[in-house]
Amino acid sequence: MTLGGSASNTELSDHVANTLVGKPRTRMNEFGLVESEKRGQTFHHTLTDKGWARCAAELDGSAPPRQGPLGRVLYGVLGVIKGYLDVRDTSLAEFVVIARGESAPEPASADLTQSIRDAYWRLAREPQDWVLLTELRPLLGDAPRDQVDEALRLLGQVSGVHFTPEADQKTLSEDDRRAAVFIGGESKHLLAIEAR
Repeated sequence: MTLGGSASNTELSDHVANTLVGKPRTRMNEFGLVESEKRGQTFHHTLTDKGWARCAAELDGSAPPRQGPLGRVLYGVLGVIKGYLDVRDTSLAEFVVIARGESAPEPASADLTQSIRDAYWRLAREPQDWVLLTELRPLLGDAPRDQVDEALRLLGQVSGVHFTPEADQKTLSEDDRRAAVFIGGESKHLLAIEAR
């Protein structure tokens, strides 16, 4: 997370004096928290949406028992960060990108926002129908993923536009999980718009 959500074992070793290999890597992959890919002689790991959500959940945590003063202070700082993210309605992933000084996605154009609305109405039978983002994204042509995600987040701030996670996560396909947009610390799979 502190490396921006993606790092090789070499970078992890330099940054935290540890690597993700063997059973720990396998468990993280099986839990869906991290995707790992071997590049040359080393693994490269990327946090999934579920992984980011797990990191965000730790912001609400408390220091483990018998933790020293430094650990208690750290969890106090995490709580302050959580409060800031809630007030600003910013995801942990967005916060990390900004804090690391990485380039943010290109601003979404009004045309793309309108394209998302048009795609929604092509799929919805009536206002407030829940539409899977898996079905909506293909209707947006070759628009870059980061710009689509930004446009979806902007739409989510508009009155009458709603996103929600799928209540029954077991019904989600891998495509559904990939199509989700990360808003407010969780993956949202469904979009509803109240009126044209």
